[in-house]
Amino acid sequence: MAWVIVALATTGACGREDDRPATFTYVYETVIAANCATIGCHNKVSQTYGLQFETKAGAYAGLTGRACDEGDDIPGEAAANYVRPGDPDRSQLISLLYGDDVPRRMPPDRGLSEVDIELVERWILEGALCN
Repeated sequence: MAWVIVALATTGACGREDDRPATFTYVYETVIAANCATIGCHNKVSQTYGLQFETKAGAYAGLTGRACDEGDDIPGEAAANYVRPGDPDRSQLISLLYGDDVPRRMPPDRGLSEVDIELVERWILEGALCN
């Protein structure tokens, strides 16, 4: 399935080339902050499933179990394995975004566009770096 993701990453869902950068900074600003932190699910008040996405560092740590700056595991905090760098097929985040074998699709009220999910998949496939 990884080769399908690579093919989709270059063409996008509408057949157009997707030249958006698959960096965490871009994914955070355009997808996570806009759709996960601001709708009341993963902010400082609600922290659904213990995840807080109001900051880039908080989102990265919650998704990967690593600190954004050091790349090391966060002491005292277990990696949730929502993201498995290099392996979007085994990353729970992708299942949640597509709604595959999970109680409900994320974000719950509207879901993400196919193009945005493909961007997240590309970021994971390219190593899920905090750049």
